[in-house]
Amino acid sequence: MKKTAILFILMYCAVLDLVAQQYGVKGNVLNNRRQAVEFASVVLLRPDSSAISGVMTDEQGQFFIKANSPGDFILKVSFVGFDTRFKQIRLTEAQPIYHMGTIKLSHGSTVLGTATVTATAAKVEQVEDTTMFNASAYRVPEGSTLEALVKQLPGVEIEEDGTITWNGKQIKEFLVNGKDFFKGQADIALQNLPSDWVSRIKAYEKKSEYAEQTGIDDGEDFPVLDIVTKRELNQTIIARSDFSYGTNDRYFEKLFVTRFTDHSRVSAYGSMNNVSDKSFGGKRKRNGGGLATRKNAGSDFFWNNKKGKREAGRVEVGGNINFNHVDNEGITKTESEQYLKSGEKSSYRSVVNQNHSSNTSFDTHFRLDWNPDTMTSVQFRPSFSHSEGKSYGESMAATFSDDPFAIDGMMSPLDSLFSEFHTSFLDSIAVNRNHRLSKGKRENNSVNASLNVVRRLNTKGRNVSLNLSGGYNRGENNNFSISDIVYYHNHRGKYMNQYSHVPTKRWNYRVQLGYVEPIVKNWFADFRYAFNSRYNESERSRFNLDELDREEGLWGDSLNYPEIGTLPDYDVMQQVRDSINSQYATYRYYDHSFNLNIRYNTRDIRFVAGVNVNPERTKMAYERPGQQLDTLVVRKICKITPQLNFRYFISRRNSLEFRYLGRSSEPNMTDLLAVVDNSHPLNVTMGNPGLKPSWNNRFDLGYRGYRVEHQQNIALGFNFTQTKNAVSHLAVYDESTGVRYHRPENIDGNWNMRANFLFNTGLGEKNNFTFSTNTNLLFNHAVGCISSFSSGAERHEDVFVPSSDYGYYENIFASADVQKNTTKTLGIREKLKLGYRKNWFEMESFGAFSYNHSRADKRRKGNRDTWNYYYGLNANLDFDFGLSFSSDIRVNSRRGYPNANMNTDEWLWNAQVSYSFLKKKSATVSLQLFDILKQQSNVSHAVSATHSSDSWNNDIHSYGMLHFIYKFRYIGGKKSKGKHKGGKHRRADKSRSVIDEVNEMSDEM
Repeated sequence: MKKTAILFILMYCAVLDLVAQQYGVKGNVLNNRRQAVEFASVVLLRPDSSAISGVMTDEQGQFFIKANSPGDFILKVSFVGFDTRFKQIRLTEAQPIYHMGTIKLSHGSTVLGTATVTATAAKVEQVEDTTMFNASAYRVPEGSTLEALVKQLPGVEIEEDGTITWNGKQIKEFLVNGKDFFKGQADIALQNLPSDWVSRIKAYEKKSEYAEQTGIDDGEDFPVLDIVTKRELNQTIIARSDFSYGTNDRYFEKLFVTRFTDHSRVSAYGSMNNVSDKSFGGKRKRNGGGLATRKNAGSDFFWNNKKGKREAGRVEVGGNINFNHVDNEGITKTESEQYLKSGEKSSYRSVVNQNHSSNTSFDTHFRLDWNPDTMTSVQFRPSFSHSEGKSYGESMAATFSDDPFAIDGMMSPLDSLFSEFHTSFLDSIAVNRNHRLSKGKRENNSVNASLNVVRRLNTKGRNVSLNLSGGYNRGENNNFSISDIVYYHNHRGKYMNQYSHVPTKRWNYRVQLGYVEPIVKNWFADFRYAFNSRYNESERSRFNLDELDREEGLWGDSLNYPEIGTLPDYDVMQQVRDSINSQYATYRYYDHSFNLNIRYNTRDIRFVAGVNVNPERTKMAYERPGQQLDTLVVRKICKITPQLNFRYFISRRNSLEFRYLGRSSEPNMTDLLAVVDNSHPLNVTMGNPGLKPSWNNRFDLGYRGYRVEHQQNIALGFNFTQTKNAVSHLAVYDESTGVRYHRPENIDGNWNMRANFLFNTGLGEKNNFTFSTNTNLLFNHAVGCISSFSSGAERHEDVFVPSSDYGYYENIFASADVQKNTTKTLGIREKLKLGYRKNWFEMESFGAFSYNHSRADKRRKGNRDTWNYYYGLNANLDFDFGLSFSSDIRVNSRRGYPNANMNTDEWLWNAQVSYSFLKKKSATVSLQLFDILKQQSNVSHAVSATHSSDSWNNDIHSYGMLHFIYKFRYIGGKKSKGKHKGGKHRRADKSRSVIDEVNEMSDEM
């Protein structure tokens, strides 16, 4: 019944679309040099000057503005720096669409009578389904890059791990003037594009390449941020250099050069720093913390032959090259509690890890778009990447049967346990300790390419498509480790010196055919068939070097092993090959994909309903000699994936969307084998032949709206995700030895939901005040298994002898007391901002809190009520003689954590003073001070159904940095320094919103 009702509604909408009469005005806007004017405001007014609607011109300067009925209207076209144009028009049933032709704008100042117009720039404007952020309405410190601007955009969040979201959705790509920029690598744009080169930032759902080629919306769009540079930068070579040096030998050097035209762009950048890429105002952590030194360089370009997207003979090429090198010195301290069974019994673990890693990578991407004729489009995308890395680490870890921090005065149980004079009480609660050294080296190379051809058979949507893609990857990993383990219950020890060599090889190819058939008006049937073949080959060879007899001189002397990373001769190594944990495996995947979608597309409705049927055949050859396993397994499965997507545009500025996706997930074939990996004596893993497939349901509901007259933006969202037969890892803990045995298990009951509300608005007659709120509600229902047993290791010494018998470990799981533990976590997040801005001054107060309410049905001790909150002020002052000042101060607080050291208040104060000088203020000297009060820490807390943990890692916070920034511009054989006056891009009177212009028109009439 429900399906019938939905189908009836959609058919009714289609009929309405057929009979409805559409009224509107078309045209295109050019400047006095006959260049297209993008983002010109086009407003349709009634004779009483009340606004009907407003739009912005596109890249070609074209516009179409709708009217609800026939009648007399006034069309107003305006753009900053040009004279405003007015035109009286009449729409009738005989002439419902009025063709304006070309509207030319000439340079001048908009003067009404004797009063020069000034207005406050709208921070946010909505043009159909695109959100426009006016860069001139945001103040950022002088010399800032794009990151400082993006952080201020309403609805945009930069998370601590660098993830960027807009209205709760993760940004997948960064574009510059609508074109790919370094393959969507956000960090390159954020850290190198100067904020004063930006005119606007557009946020929208980008259509897939298939939809752009065919004109048929396939519902696979994704959010992007599109950086629109100032038009006056066209036809020029511009550069920005930033040389800096700070306290504690900190530095951040950058150079960025680019040339823009309407049809091409070439960019190059280089940077090196030892501040983990942190710029002023940035509070992100990179690479999990640590002290990172980075060196990056690259180039990006695009060019087209000035023809339109579907014009015959159009050619567009683009690509980029990137080089990256990172050295990281990391220190991590973690205190965790592992729940064992109902009641209050737990296992406690303390770990300190120091690691130095070095990673170098090189990658290049190329793209070609070609239209042989108006009905055919061709895309070619080759790429290549190379990466290599080294690492060296040392860790100390210990497991306890009781909380070591419960001892009075105990600050660091590891320092005490690993010293000769440790607290005697620790011996009674210590289960094991492990001092471990590790060293590794890796290398990886890959090449990939895809070819996509679409042929449109008519103008109504019928088309055929062919997609060919393939890739090849080869890698190699070499890892060394030395472990010195002590078991306290029987005072035994175990020393291990291991080496593993893991080469891998993968290749794949894919062929896809597609056909779209228009059924009736606006209804389409979309069918796609694909065949995919993949091959994976991996070999893992392990060697127990500690088993070599040193007294016979096979390796090292009779007392000492050689330094870690040293290997004996190949023939000698084969004597100590770990046949139990060495393996060789090949996987061959053959799968067919049949996809059928029914689509309904109009200006107001986009509907997609479909199903994907995916029969798959996998052939695995697996060898593990030490476990007498040499098998060939063939698995045949059929996955069925339904999807539904419905988007309704209530108006061009208000839309409602619903999505559903169902998806099955098969267990990894290796997890289905009855094999054991006991190469790490404290963490033993095994497979589970009884694993079942998982099924995931995901529902999304969202609303987005914008009100021009109040510069109000509203976004509502709801998400629900549920997984049946989720694959989790059951861990059984041996209370006698501290060994953990892991096995994948199916478990039911995992689901979560999230709701978010975003609202921002201008306040006051000229919207000088702004207010925003961002509210998130989260609920997570997590189910896990907690279990323990006692092997009696103090009585049975053979427990320390590794076994390759799968049945031996099965008995461990059978004898363990396994209990399900459900943890319910409610999270509330709220962020508030209230700001005020004038021409030279801006201040903003802000505050936020995060509340987590966690309850476990089997573990009352694991219940938590934690609060994280902050509040503060930031201010920017910008004076005409070149001086600017920026500062932010905030208080970070935590409450409710079991470790008292976590419940703190931290005062964080950053400040910057800048002075711009020379001609056109092309040079800037800037002093930045970070964490002036030296109170910022770097701690985190996590909780799940099976454990909780508190972590700390080293990171840089408090330092000062002196910058010298120089801007260079070359125009048509003539050099221009700092064409854009320092800070002038942020003047609030340099841009107008549509409603401001409407008000001006009202005053004039």
